[in-house]
Amino acid sequence: MERLDYDKFLSLLASYAVTQLGKKRVRSLRPKKDPTEELKFVEETIQLLRSSESLLPNNVGSVDIEDVLEKLNSGSTLEPQELLRTADAIAVVNVLRDRFDRLPNSFSIKALAQTIEPAMHVVEEIHRCIDPNGWIKDEASENLKEIRQQMRYALEEIKRKSDSFIKANKIFLQDPICVLRDGRHVFPIKASHRGQVRGIVHGVSSSSATCFVEPDDFVPLNNKLHELREEEAKEINRILRELTALVRQNIRRIEAGLNFVATVDSLHARALFAIDQKAIVVYPSSRKVVRLVQARHPLLDRSRVVAMDLELAEDKDGLILTGPNTGGKTVSLKTIGLFCCMMMAAIPLPCENGSEIFGFESIFADIGDEQSIEQNLSTFSSHLRNIVLALKFANENSLVLLDELGAGTDPVEGAALGLAVIEQLKRIGCKFVVTTHLTPIKLRAVNDEKLVSASLEFDPETLMPTYRILMGVPGGSHALEIAQRLGLDESVLETARSYLGKDYVEVEKVAEEYQKQLALMRKRVEELENERIRLEKLKREYEEKYQELKQRKIEELDKELKQLYDYIKQAKRDVDETIRSIKNKEDLSSLRSASKHFENHAAKVRQIQLDQEPVEESQISLGDIVRLRNGDAVGKVVEKRGDKYIIDFNGLKLEARTKNLVKVDQKETQVQQMVNTFKAELEKPEIDVRGLTVEEAEPLIEKFIDDLLMSDFKTGYIIHGKGTGRLAVGIWEILRRDCRVKRYRFGTPNEGGTGVTVVEI
Repeated sequence: MERLDYDKFLSLLASYAVTQLGKKRVRSLRPKKDPTEELKFVEETIQLLRSSESLLPNNVGSVDIEDVLEKLNSGSTLEPQELLRTADAIAVVNVLRDRFDRLPNSFSIKALAQTIEPAMHVVEEIHRCIDPNGWIKDEASENLKEIRQQMRYALEEIKRKSDSFIKANKIFLQDPICVLRDGRHVFPIKASHRGQVRGIVHGVSSSSATCFVEPDDFVPLNNKLHELREEEAKEINRILRELTALVRQNIRRIEAGLNFVATVDSLHARALFAIDQKAIVVYPSSRKVVRLVQARHPLLDRSRVVAMDLELAEDKDGLILTGPNTGGKTVSLKTIGLFCCMMMAAIPLPCENGSEIFGFESIFADIGDEQSIEQNLSTFSSHLRNIVLALKFANENSLVLLDELGAGTDPVEGAALGLAVIEQLKRIGCKFVVTTHLTPIKLRAVNDEKLVSASLEFDPETLMPTYRILMGVPGGSHALEIAQRLGLDESVLETARSYLGKDYVEVEKVAEEYQKQLALMRKRVEELENERIRLEKLKREYEEKYQELKQRKIEELDKELKQLYDYIKQAKRDVDETIRSIKNKEDLSSLRSASKHFENHAAKVRQIQLDQEPVEESQISLGDIVRLRNGDAVGKVVEKRGDKYIIDFNGLKLEARTKNLVKVDQKETQVQQMVNTFKAELEKPEIDVRGLTVEEAEPLIEKFIDDLLMSDFKTGYIIHGKGTGRLAVGIWEILRRDCRVKRYRFGTPNEGGTGVTVVEI
């Protein structure tokens, strides 16, 4: 994998890890037999990160305690700060496990945490004995607590006696203080008064003007304090040994937890890489195919790398890749091999959907032209040694990558050897990708149906490679074109062309023709794409204009319907008024006047029709909305019998000929429906809305008033019940806003009292 830059890539991938354990785990990633489960984990981690779900705790770096574990394995006792670091690491494991427990059961990644048992009792014991600053607490043991109590008593006695000594011997003291020398309390006595104070001298100042004397009275107290300090140190060491032993007893749990964090961090790093590099999870295919769509080598500059499209189909044995030097053949070969290794190591691939790679068991690569100095091998010998190994160990589930096959020796012999190697690879049944400059191998790729020919595009105008792979197109080396552009004499070029063999000329002509056709095709594709964009723009503009016109038409229809509604309502009021006067007067002249008045209104209503012409039989089909030519009723065509149609008029089915039918559009249907609503008849002038909310009752009440207007009743009864009174208040507000309502009131006791509202229109 060294030739594929796999370890270099892992170093890049490790930079996405947070912990040192995670970085180490990433660098240890290797292809495995079946990475499906781990790829699923990576895919789920990407999903969690994209949903802003945080997996790693903020203090996850606390798990980096490898130095502490090494010291523990050596048998040494851990220091307080090392024990605290261990406790922090265990606590992080516990937090991470809890986060996994809270994930939905649909996430298979939860399985990683199911066997983890953080040693939290170790954390509790360490924190019981050691404070955050590394100080061993008095509560760590009863013995330590007693020792420190005695130390405090001794220090208090020394403080009391020191104050007394300073007060009594001020004239002898250089400074009125008590100082520590080698852990003992002494006093700075003037050298000239040394004889005035009985005690032990523990030192002299640099100027010899001051002697540090421990008075005889302080010797027993200092001795006692020294003994207590030694006892304290012994007790602290005992406590640290016990805590270290506790950690050692739980080392398997701790290491399992740290391994869990390292695994999660490596998954987290791969997910971050996928998001950053726009990589996708590709699962091993059961088909022996290599298809890369817009593949990008992860170690190349993302702003400059050219995405690669390549396919080695299931029914093909190998791919022969040709093209000029510096054209990207070696990078393409490395990309193929690296992607295969990455996928089998459960790492996302920087490519697009549609990519498909078989799960190869082994990869053999001969890439690069480094000489083997240690073994004194030439470039050709080094290449040949790698080829020998590939032919010896490759099988039908292997991928073989050979760079510049046949190079490094005589071109004729190299081509012959290269062709023989290709035939042997075909016999083995493995998949292989080969790069070459040799014409016989190019010809074999064109003429062998089991091989795929491909080339790296080269721009003869700029003399620069484009790094795009052209599938099915053999490529040339373009040495003569480059030489011509660089100014080589034409006579020299003509001589060179005369030396070219027939096979070379044939291949070059085929490659040139392919290149021309491809250029034309690309130009056509570009034109079609521009046309598609233009048509999409026009489509959007037309849709916007259509919606605008549609909205305008609806508004016009609404206006027309409102005018019709207002007119019919006024006509109905006039008719009602006339009928009321007839009932009161009951004379013949009034009846005739009312009849004439009503006929005038009816004539005007009949005039409000949309222009419709009788239609031909071929224009009527099942499902159309029609009306009788001499009528207003609107129905739906449900059946055809000979030259007649069956029309459904709201449940009443009639038979009619085509000449008697008028096709009705949606607009007239709405008008007819509007007219029909004004023909509603009320059986009794009341409505019951008990149990409804104000919002639910409002449309029912409005319809009730509409029906009341179109009936002979002028007084209606809304039954709402008493209850809390909220419904009655809401109904009164509805009636207050309705201009059709003259007045309203609660019912009398005989009418239902406050449980009924009486409305007059």
